[in-house]
Amino acid sequence: MKLSRLYRDQRGVTLIDLILVIIIVAIAIPPMVGVFITNTRNSTFGVTMARANHLASNLFEEIRSKRWDENVGAASATLGPETGENRATYDDVDDFHGLNETPPRDSQGVAMSGSTGFGQQVSVCYVAGTALDTCLGSGTSNYKRITVTVTDPQGRITPLVTVISSF
Repeated sequence: MKLSRLYRDQRGVTLIDLILVIIIVAIAIPPMVGVFITNTRNSTFGVTMARANHLASNLFEEIRSKRWDENVGAASATLGPETGENRATYDDVDDFHGLNETPPRDSQGVAMSGSTGFGQQVSVCYVAGTALDTCLGSGTSNYKRITVTVTDPQGRITPLVTVISSF
């Protein structure tokens, strides 16, 4: 009698239990893998945005290190580089107007490492002191709005905007 009672008290995993576990796991794993893949892709977002901000800040600081205008007193009527100027010889902020570089380059024209797929654009315009967000269609003023835009490899845009004055 002791022998039959021993078999009756033993508990184990049956083949049906094992098949049910396999089915449940097979149903649960694909959504978990999808979440894992999405999170892995999105983990690069912060790194990409930090790189875009760094590229925009570098160019912005280069622009800010230049004179307000080439002319003393009156502002230049035309924006953009003068004939014969290149990035290494830009001497005032409006020389950067229309700059469009892919990949971004430093002040000497050398492509910046780690910036493959990024692009930089610069827009400079005159604005009125009472409407700093609207470019003047024609004429000059004592205020220039500088917009530095960096486009990352995924097409996201990071803009930096400031207004500087001749005072």
